[in-house]
Amino acid sequence: MPMSLTVRDLVAEQVERLGSKKAVAELLGVSRTMVSLYLSGRYAAVGGRVDRFEDRALSVFSDRVRCPHLKLDISRNICRSHAELAMPMSDAKALKHWIACKGCPLNPNHAKEDEAC
Repeated sequence: MPMSLTVRDLVAEQVERLGSKKAVAELLGVSRTMVSLYLSGRYAAVGGRVDRFEDRALSVFSDRVRCPHLKLDISRNICRSHAELAMPMSDAKALKHWIACKGCPLNPNHAKEDEAC
């Protein structure tokens, strides 16, 4: 049975690898206290946005992003492949994903479109 790695595990692994919560916080652009609260499971209790913290951690420490449409973390390659798909014509679920992807700030093609303007 494959073991599933959580974002919390990923952050804890980086603390161990880098040697301190402060080093992890600097890479994430947050305070050491935020990292500590997140790892202890108390970040949300003090008003922190766990989803934003985890999105940032995923983008800094892995090749994965959290797809806002699927509500799952996926690899950047899968994200890119969804972004490059042609508009589906016969699958309503795929069309909804395609529409969400076109307006998504994580879509890797947005930078290219902005440069063209």
